[in-house]
Amino acid sequence: MIVSWLALPVPAMLLSLVFLFGAIAGALVLLCFGRRTGPSVQKIKGIVAPFVGTVAVIFGILLGFLANDILDRERRAAAAVRAEADSLISLTVLAETFELPREPLVGAVRNYAKAVVGKEWPSMAHQNAAPEAELALDRLLKTIARLDLSRVGNGDLRRLLLDSGLAVRSARDLRLSLSRDASEDVKWLLVLALAVTSQIAVAVVHLDAKRPQIAALTIWTLSLIFVIGLLATHEEPFAPPLAVAPDPIIHVLDVLGREAVSPKG
Repeated sequence: MIVSWLALPVPAMLLSLVFLFGAIAGALVLLCFGRRTGPSVQKIKGIVAPFVGTVAVIFGILLGFLANDILDRERRAAAAVRAEADSLISLTVLAETFELPREPLVGAVRNYAKAVVGKEWPSMAHQNAAPEAELALDRLLKTIARLDLSRVGNGDLRRLLLDSGLAVRSARDLRLSLSRDASEDVKWLLVLALAVTSQIAVAVVHLDAKRPQIAALTIWTLSLIFVIGLLATHEEPFAPPLAVAPDPIIHVLDVLGREAVSPKG
């Protein structure tokens, strides 16, 4: 259920939150002041306002844990993209430093960067990899392995090139892993359950008058929708509209004299 909800487009996701919490707030008002249920609910009148703080603190702690998971995953995703781009740049810098032929190494780096930006980035929004990027990476590693370095006379150069190539693969694997990672459903369910509990707490401390209860529930409900909706849009680091951008890898293409390629999708 949580996975299906998070997979919704952002407008639909936010509308679902508005419907859920708005319906609960409306039901609480009717329950507290309805003709049939009101008299029974009014019997618990007298719960003091600080009671809301107790529930809000517990809600805030769980929300903080969830937010930390989401933001940490986003930071790691951005770092993986930068590491991947840095390794690609390292390959080109080594080639230039030791005056290796520009092709085929630079061409293999360019083809891989184009495949990542043009093919794999749109696929990661759906938690998939691109076969074109995998094939381009294999060709890059094979190109490194087949380079003729006898003229250079540096036995460590091949190791440096291979290490940079393997670093590209490692960074890509981490990037793909993070694109498929998600917070535990239990954490999301607990946050949503405590959000509803906090609405109930706000309602029971405003049993004296209907209008103040409606105002308090409206303010609190809008806050819940905003905070939970913001976290939900950050849940998948490579999914729009707040996806980690491929700018570092696009920069690699610019460095190689190839116009930047914008991701499709």
